[in-house]
Amino acid sequence: MPLQEIVVGRDEDDRRKYGKKGSIYFGKHLVGEGEEANLTNPVHLDVARPHVSLVCGKRGQGKSYTGAVVAEEFFLLPEEIRQNLSMLMIDTMGIWWSLKNPNEKQISLLKNWGLEPKSFDASVYVPEGFEEDYRKENIPFDETFSIRASELSTQDWSLAFDISLTEPLGVLLERVMRKLVNKENYGIDDIIDTILDDNRASEDVKQALENRFLSAKEWGIFSKEGLSIEDILSPGKVSVLDVSYFGHLSSGWSVRGLLVGLLSRRIYRKRVEARRQEEMSTIKGRKKIDVPMTWVAIDEAHQFLPAEGKTPASGPLTTLVKEGRQPGISVMFITQRPGAIHPDAISQSDLIVSHRLTARPDLEALRNIMQTYMTFDIQEYINNLPRKKGSAIVLDDNSERIYAMKVRPRMSWHAGGTPDAFEDEEDF
Repeated sequence: MPLQEIVVGRDEDDRRKYGKKGSIYFGKHLVGEGEEANLTNPVHLDVARPHVSLVCGKRGQGKSYTGAVVAEEFFLLPEEIRQNLSMLMIDTMGIWWSLKNPNEKQISLLKNWGLEPKSFDASVYVPEGFEEDYRKENIPFDETFSIRASELSTQDWSLAFDISLTEPLGVLLERVMRKLVNKENYGIDDIIDTILDDNRASEDVKQALENRFLSAKEWGIFSKEGLSIEDILSPGKVSVLDVSYFGHLSSGWSVRGLLVGLLSRRIYRKRVEARRQEEMSTIKGRKKIDVPMTWVAIDEAHQFLPAEGKTPASGPLTTLVKEGRQPGISVMFITQRPGAIHPDAISQSDLIVSHRLTARPDLEALRNIMQTYMTFDIQEYINNLPRKKGSAIVLDDNSERIYAMKVRPRMSWHAGGTPDAFEDEEDF
């Protein structure tokens, strides 16, 4: 008897119309409870339509691993579908570069799943100012990235520097940015010169703001060229933006927030334009996609869109969550602390993949979206999972069903595993 393949992320009409076309191989359905559960039907994940998804679980249960599995599958899509998609991965841990290396460590495990080790040509971008550091550490990358200081707003800078716009520093910041607003492209040095030329603020205030922008120069991300969205979102491309090196800086999360906020705004703007062009092309009988439908995967997502407070990325990410599906933007939030991420990121998710959770605030966050099709409490579903990495429940609001599953093993090497002193092949 043939296996009944499951496609999550699709309603009944789409499943009847498309089958598993435009979906990726995600794992296998778990039937049974605990260690007695058996792997059965293949589980596929829809990528043909936009989704807001949440991947959560406590440390070491396979969240980042799951994100990499989705990226691997993008490369395996039929060319006619892959060319309509792109993927951007925000890598806060510096681990997704390993997509470029085959998983030779788990050959027998892959064989059991009908898979084999494989490398994938993901494009890895690192901060321009730290290029030499990456080379010295022999970390593979393809290109460097930078952004234009002129693309950041007064609010972006105030959030990055933790400055209130009502205090003297904030008042000076706003005045300086107003003076530069008509300048087409300017850098950090131009901002500093404008601060020093101001004749209304005290010397102490000017020096304090100047010092903050001098620190910003050391972030190594500003230039007058900037990163091309058209390049990183080109059809069929998977791009990894490695922002892990900012962990060395005291303002590391602020810098990452600036980057994610700016990129989110750009992606939204470009996809709105592209969607308009696609509609016009359809009307005129031709179709050309310059900026394809985009998936944005964000690790440690609660740091960018927190439940309390704001970051430079909060506003742009909220826009993607609430309005991104119409222009064809999918967002995948990956976090070990769903209780710390903004409620909108959970309530707007039509797909939730939850690995094992034990912390009460995190379980409560998921309980807040309990649906009528859930027979039991969320904790009971999670407790029934085998205690093995990769096991998860999937809440699919499209089909209004919940599944227990195990994510398939990676074909590329996983650089984010917890180190140990054993040499045996790890099951996943």
